[in-house]
Amino acid sequence: MIRYEFNRTSWPDYDTGDQREWVITNGLGSYGGASLIGGLNRTHQGLLVASLCSPTMRYVTLERMNEMVDICGNNYDLETSRRRINGHQLLKEGYRYLTDVVYDGTVTYHYALGSASEKPAFEITKYIALKRDENTLALAYDLINHSDDEASLTFTPWLNFREHNTLSRDSLPKFDMLLTGNTLSLVPRVNPYVRIDISISDGQFVLRKQKAAVNSELITEVKLKTEGLTSHFTPYDITLKIPGGITKSFSIIVSVNYSEVIQGMALLQQASDCFLDGRAAHKIVEKSRIYYDKLLKKVPGTDDFAKRLILASDAFLCKRKSTDTETILAGLPWFTDWGRDTMIAFTGLTLCTGRYDDAGQILFTFAKYMENGLVPNMFPDDNSKPLYNTADASLWYFIAVYKYLKYLGSDENVDKNYLKSAAEFIKDSIFPCLISIIDAYEKGTDYSIRMLNNGLIACGSDLDQVTWMDVRVGDKVMTPRHGCPVEINALWYNALCITDYLCRLFGYDGSHYRELSELVKYNFKPAFFNQLSGCLYDVVVYNEERGDFTSKDDSIRPNQIYAVSLPFDLLSPMDARQVVDVVMRRLYVGVGLRTLSSDHPDYHGLYRGALEERDEAYHQGTAWPYLLGAFFTAYSKLYGATSDGRETLIKFFEPIKKHLMNDNCIGGICEVFDGDKPHLGGGCYTQAWSVGEILRSYTEDVLRKKKTV
Repeated sequence: MIRYEFNRTSWPDYDTGDQREWVITNGLGSYGGASLIGGLNRTHQGLLVASLCSPTMRYVTLERMNEMVDICGNNYDLETSRRRINGHQLLKEGYRYLTDVVYDGTVTYHYALGSASEKPAFEITKYIALKRDENTLALAYDLINHSDDEASLTFTPWLNFREHNTLSRDSLPKFDMLLTGNTLSLVPRVNPYVRIDISISDGQFVLRKQKAAVNSELITEVKLKTEGLTSHFTPYDITLKIPGGITKSFSIIVSVNYSEVIQGMALLQQASDCFLDGRAAHKIVEKSRIYYDKLLKKVPGTDDFAKRLILASDAFLCKRKSTDTETILAGLPWFTDWGRDTMIAFTGLTLCTGRYDDAGQILFTFAKYMENGLVPNMFPDDNSKPLYNTADASLWYFIAVYKYLKYLGSDENVDKNYLKSAAEFIKDSIFPCLISIIDAYEKGTDYSIRMLNNGLIACGSDLDQVTWMDVRVGDKVMTPRHGCPVEINALWYNALCITDYLCRLFGYDGSHYRELSELVKYNFKPAFFNQLSGCLYDVVVYNEERGDFTSKDDSIRPNQIYAVSLPFDLLSPMDARQVVDVVMRRLYVGVGLRTLSSDHPDYHGLYRGALEERDEAYHQGTAWPYLLGAFFTAYSKLYGATSDGRETLIKFFEPIKKHLMNDNCIGGICEVFDGDKPHLGGGCYTQAWSVGEILRSYTEDVLRKKKTV
C-alpha cells in the first residue's frame, strides 16, 4: 500500500498547511477534497462533490463536517477555516489539535485533545473515503475517551447544492427536509430530482438556531484575485455522548441520489431510516483501500515512484454515462474528458497500469464518435453535438492504437487468446477509422486541416485554435499557430508509418501510406530545421503555388520535441541531438518545459492573477510537466544507451518526484508551473496528461530499459 504520511512538522503554520491539498474519487467523476490541514481553500472543494451525470453535472453537496468536543470543562473546536463574511475575517485554527494526516487513496486525520496524565484526554481518528461507483461519502470515526469525564461531541454538516465551478451569493441554498430516525434527507429546491441523505450510526440530530453562513469568501482565493463566494446551509447538528474510559466507533454516511423521474416531496418521502452499525463507514474505507491495493498489484515489478504514479492515475479514470464506457478526465477539479488530453494520457493511465479493458473501451468510444476524420475533442452532453476543434487528437489516436498493440504484445501476463481478440478488435473496429482519418487529412476536412502538395499538414484559420496551444480570449488569439505546426507534422508522419505497419500486420497493401510518409520525411527538415538556432521552427507557412515558405516562426517552443520522441524518427541522430540540446538549455526547468523561451519578448514567467492574466501566460512561458514525458523519451533515445546517459535521465525525474511528495496536491502532478523560479504549481492541482506522461516515460525509458541492461 502506498502512503503519504504527515505530522505537525508538515504544517508549522496555517499558510503552509493550506497550500497542500488532497483529492479522493469514486470512478464517476465525483470527488472530495480539502487542504492538508482540513480547511477549504477554493470553491471547487468539498467532502462530496457529486457527479449526477458521470462525469458531468458536478455539485458541491457536503462542503465539510465540523467537529466540536466538550470534555473536562474545555471546549475544542476542530474547524479549520479562514473566511471573510460580509467584510469580517473569521479564523478557526482547529488544525492545532491535529497530530497526523495519512493519504493512501483515502484520508486519515488524527486529533489529540487536552491531557489526562500521560495521554491526551480525548483522541479522534477520522477516516474519509468515497464509495466506488456511488455518490456516497464515508466518514468513519474512532473515538477514545481517556478521561473519567463524559465527552460531548457535536458534528455540524455544511450543506450546499451548487455546481462546483459556480458561486452562490446573497441567499441560502434552499431545501425541503425530512428527518426519519437516524437519517436526515434533503431535496434542493433548485433541482427536486436530487435527494441528499445523511445517516448516522448513533447520537441524534438536533435543530440549530444558526442555519447558515451567507456570502462567505475564502481568504486563499481573495489573495489569488480569484472570485470565490458561497453560502452554506447548516440546519442540524449531530450530537453524541462518549462516557469516560470508553472507545467507540462512529459512522456518518452521506449519499446523493438522482432519480430523473421522481421529484420533490415524493422523492423525499422515499427516504427511510437507515440502520448503520458503528463500523459501517469503516467498511467503505477498507473496501477503498483494497481496491487501490489490487490496482497496484496489477503491475508487478514496479518501484515506489511508479506505484505512486499508478495511484495518482486512478483519479482520472471514470465511467461516462452518455457513452456507457470508460473515459479519462483531463484534470481535477474542473475539467471533464477531452479528446486530445485523453489520447496523450492514454498510454500512461491505461497501458502502464494494466487496464487493458479500459483502454479498449476508450479506443472504441472515440472511433464510434468520429466525424469527417476527426475524433471528438469533447463528448456530447445534454443531447448536444460533440466538438471536433482539434487537429492533433486524431493523430494522437494513432499513437494510442500503436501503443495498445505493443503493450499487449510485450506483456507476459496477457493471455494469447486475449491478445488475439485485441488484434481482431483493432483490425475490425479501429483500423477502418484510421484509414478514414488519413483520407480526410489528405483531402481536407474541418478547421482548414489539409495536406499540402509537399505532404505536410496545414491547419487553422481566422479564430480557430486547433493545436494544444488553444487559448482565445474573446476575439484575441493568444498563441496563433495557423499554418504547418511542427508537432502536427511529426504526428502526421507517425500516423502514416503506423498505418503502413498495421497494413503489413493485417495483410493489406500499405504502399500508399509508406510513399506518403517518405514524402513527409523528405520535406520535413527543409521546412522546419532552423540552421541558425540548431532546432526546429514552431510553425511554417507554405505557398503551394510558388512552392516556397512565406513565413517561419523561430520562437523556441517545446512542440519540436515530438519530432524526436515519437516512435518513428523524422530526424537524423545529429539533428535530433541539436533539438534535444536546445530544448534542454532553453526550455527545461526541472518540473516542466517552458512553452516559450525566456528571452522572447512575449515571454510571461508567472501564471498568476485574474483569468485573463493567466491566459496570457498559459502558453507563453508557463512550464508544463506533461511535456517532460516527450523530453525524457527523446533524451533516452539519444543518450540512454550509455551509463552516464541513464544516470542523467534518472536525475531528470527527481524534481517531479519532489513535487509529487511535497507540493500542491498530495500524490498528484499539477497542470502547469511558473516559468520563473521557484516554479510554483498552478492550474488543475492534478492533471491527467501530467501524471500519464511521466508514468509512461518512467515505465518505458527507465523501468523497461533497466531490465534490458
